[in-house]
Amino acid sequence: MTFVSGEVKNPERNIPLALVAGMVICGVLYVFVNTTYFYVLTPTEVAIVPAASSVAAVVAQTFLGPVAVSLIAAAMLTSTFGALHISTMANSRVPYTMARDGLFPQSLARVSERTHVPIRALIAQGLWAGILALSGSYDTLTDYVIFANWIFFGLVIASVFIIRRRRPEVERVFRAWGYPLVPVLFLLTTAWLLVMTLITSPVRSLIGIGLVLLGLPVYYYQSRVAGSKKR
Repeated sequence: MTFVSGEVKNPERNIPLALVAGMVICGVLYVFVNTTYFYVLTPTEVAIVPAASSVAAVVAQTFLGPVAVSLIAAAMLTSTFGALHISTMANSRVPYTMARDGLFPQSLARVSERTHVPIRALIAQGLWAGILALSGSYDTLTDYVIFANWIFFGLVIASVFIIRRRRPEVERVFRAWGYPLVPVLFLLTTAWLLVMTLITSPVRSLIGIGLVLLGLPVYYYQSRVAGSKKR
């Protein structure tokens, strides 16, 4: 959601509203669906669902019959496709914005005159996603991504302290509720998750870090190019 904040009307109001409302709706639906699972199946039956199937499919078959399994599979496929589409469109704004800031090749900053979509950024993202998809299984890739993501989650929260100290004059559009206790608790939790992941999955964690480090030479080169143009 925050990736497209530059294209949202009244982001100071609508971004927090969308984030909070989205989390509440997802949380309510999650609890409702899981309550339904345990209403139909016992905890033991839920635990022994084979990996080739899913709890949702077994519940649908038990409660509604074999035809419902196909309907559940179609619903899950539709939901996955929709989420993937939204994620792809939103994440393409990252290379697009970095290109506008001079940190990526300028060609990625161009948008379609007809659709106003950063097509080249989407293509570049799709090519890189294809390379990653061919490199390993889905579970392996998510381990790489989740570990790297939590590093950046921690850096973002840590930046709250740095910006407040270095730039006290900047307007604070959003309040950091519970500051400094809540950000500190978040950073401690993040550190615990990263350490535990390193202990339990050291190889995948280090590969995730390695993928992030691959971008440093590109960032260093592009930042120097951007700096020389400003001079």
